[in-house]
Amino acid sequence: MTRDVGAVGVGYSDPETFTDYRLSTMSKEEQAFAAITAALEHADADPDDIDVALFCTVDGFEGTFRVERTLEVLGMGNDIPVISINTGGTAGGSGVKVAYEYLASGKYDTALVYGSPSFDSVVEAQPVMNTNADPLFERNFVTAIQMGALPSSGYMELSGATLEDFAKVAARNYQNAAMNPYAHRNEGKTVEEVLDSPMVCWPLRRAMTCPVSSGAAAMVMASEATAHEHCDTPVWVEDIDSISNTFETGYRTMDWFPKLETLADRVYERVDVEDPLEEFDVVETFNPYIPFEMIEYEAMGLCEKGEAKHLVRDGVTARDGALPVNASGGTLATNSGICASLSRHTEIVLQLMGEAGERQIEGAERGVAQSWGANLGQFQQMAIFSTSR
Repeated sequence: MTRDVGAVGVGYSDPETFTDYRLSTMSKEEQAFAAITAALEHADADPDDIDVALFCTVDGFEGTFRVERTLEVLGMGNDIPVISINTGGTAGGSGVKVAYEYLASGKYDTALVYGSPSFDSVVEAQPVMNTNADPLFERNFVTAIQMGALPSSGYMELSGATLEDFAKVAARNYQNAAMNPYAHRNEGKTVEEVLDSPMVCWPLRRAMTCPVSSGAAAMVMASEATAHEHCDTPVWVEDIDSISNTFETGYRTMDWFPKLETLADRVYERVDVEDPLEEFDVVETFNPYIPFEMIEYEAMGLCEKGEAKHLVRDGVTARDGALPVNASGGTLATNSGICASLSRHTEIVLQLMGEAGERQIEGAERGVAQSWGANLGQFQQMAIFSTSR
């Protein structure tokens, strides 16, 4: 029999660290220390209370394989296990999943999950991003930006979505980010400003693609036996799961996320979710390229395939709509690498705790977080959180 598991504390590095990684004045270790310190304080916990640490990482960016050094830097010593989680950009969500599994199994009682910014250990992030693809056949035409452009253009043909639809979703995210002190792009943008930004790779304009950000996040999770010792209002994990695709992408149609649909169906069946649009109060998706958010609406069952444009046009997923999506501004506004996928989960936790500040959605009691990563969405992960067990 598995134990219930809840999130009991969330922390970020200082708001000013959420900026262009090339302008950051703090190292990733300093940012991680700040985020973990804040999460421990939020959870009313000491370092000695933590039984296991999950270090979410992409090795090529982090520039280190000795993850135990991070515990030394953070002042936690060498006397607890530290586990490196690497599933590309999904690693922040995967870290939450692994922590859940350890706690639910009874192996540990309290876990720390954290993600530092991923880009400041390399001179330039783009060449590392370009190594995602198979080096023999695909690397010459599946670079980081093409990874966003190929599915986006295919989706336009499939669904009838327009550049204006994409721009509406982007503008909504930027307006949400303006209320988030931990957002990198927090100045807000209009639909017209998004459409007027330079074209990068069809159909993606610059304002439809994420920045390369700094900033760190952390989450403290606990089993039912200890959760209430740290928090009066734990946010419980109803279900959590992940799925993976092949490294090679040649057979894919590049117009949708079928693996995410399979994952969503699997998770919903276990917790009896029949109408996600009606049964969730808040959603955070991983949207570094803004058309992906619309694809995720459909794959996650918020609407039928090809119908996301109507959710956008009718304002259903706006912060004042029936189901607010990415009230934080999402990855479009802040892409701190691994921190970005972990932040999808920390943001849902804050919303359900009623502690999301100006970006709070009133009355939120149940939400879902999604992350993806690696070569054209090779990994997908989802978690459903709730205020009740």
